[in-house]
Amino acid sequence: MSNTPANTEATGPAESSLRILHVLHSHGHGGAESHALTLMQAQREAGHTVCLAGPHDSWLAGQCLNAGLNCEHLAMHGLFDLVSLLRLRHLIRRWQPDVVHAHLVRAAHYATLATPSPGPVRICTAHATNARKHMQRCQHIIAVSRAVRTNLLQHGYPARQVTVVYNGIAAPDNTGERAALRRELGIPPDSWAMVNVGRFIRDKGQDQLVKALSHCPGEQQLYLIGDTETPFGQEVRALARTDARIHFPGYRADVARLLPAFDAYLLGSRREALGLSLVEAAAAGLPAIAMAVGGVPEVVEDSVSGYLVPAGDTGAMASRMLALQADPAQARAMGASARQRYQAQFTQDAMLQGVLAVYRQTRADTGPNA
Repeated sequence: MSNTPANTEATGPAESSLRILHVLHSHGHGGAESHALTLMQAQREAGHTVCLAGPHDSWLAGQCLNAGLNCEHLAMHGLFDLVSLLRLRHLIRRWQPDVVHAHLVRAAHYATLATPSPGPVRICTAHATNARKHMQRCQHIIAVSRAVRTNLLQHGYPARQVTVVYNGIAAPDNTGERAALRRELGIPPDSWAMVNVGRFIRDKGQDQLVKALSHCPGEQQLYLIGDTETPFGQEVRALARTDARIHFPGYRADVARLLPAFDAYLLGSRREALGLSLVEAAAAGLPAIAMAVGGVPEVVEDSVSGYLVPAGDTGAMASRMLALQADPAQARAMGASARQRYQAQFTQDAMLQGVLAVYRQTRADTGPNA
């Protein structure tokens, strides 16, 4: 099997329908959860039968139920929840999947222990640049970026066992009129407005964006979208309290609709496997200024679709913010390049076909009931 980003050519109507059980433990909403939801919906639309096993009170389970996707409760308390392990074994016997696909390390631990051999193929997705535990019994690992794959190889995983498939998203409906969106958000018509979207945790680095803006004179506006009711969120609000240019719209479920209101996307992450928010910004045609950590350089092409700056260098980020603002034509050209990069590498269909190719090759290598 290829260990570079998977071939994403469509497989055509001859491919048989699969029964795919996804396993994921999370109560939050981040890149892994959004990815799993998008993938399950795409697989169902392609004619496959899908089911989620995960906590019933999670964001993802709620989204699955709203979308009419099968969902089975699996608490997975810690790593030694015997009830959850037995429940998953029973679900696999009853539901008879062709593929058990685990996301994140806890789900990989339960899924590989619960899946019989011979039985369904065992696939895991590694969503983080520090993921390395509990995936040894997976028959194949999908890494969401080359940076994630490199980490796995450095920790002893065989190269033949790890394939990169980039996260993808459906093409956004960017039909909203920019002026109307700006009025809705309270953005002055002629102001230079930048945006970041993410959970308020230290890894996401919103504090570094606030510090970068403090180096910039002028009337730039910075919108930090996300729920600030976290300890780190409160730290960021306190850091920004004297700067009227910084706005906190809170959590928004309609980010894709809102992105065309902005002029640029900022990412100050300290750690990032890929940066799904960067993919969403690229799909909306926004140039990005991002700290070059993890898989970020795989999304943002420096000086083409945006700018990369060294990790933690808020001064360099401020300089790029001012340079982009000073050249609107260049910003638009970079945004167009970002959109082209999204269409070439990060679409929902590219992700779907890459994942199905991993399933197909793993079943061929090991047999459908290995």
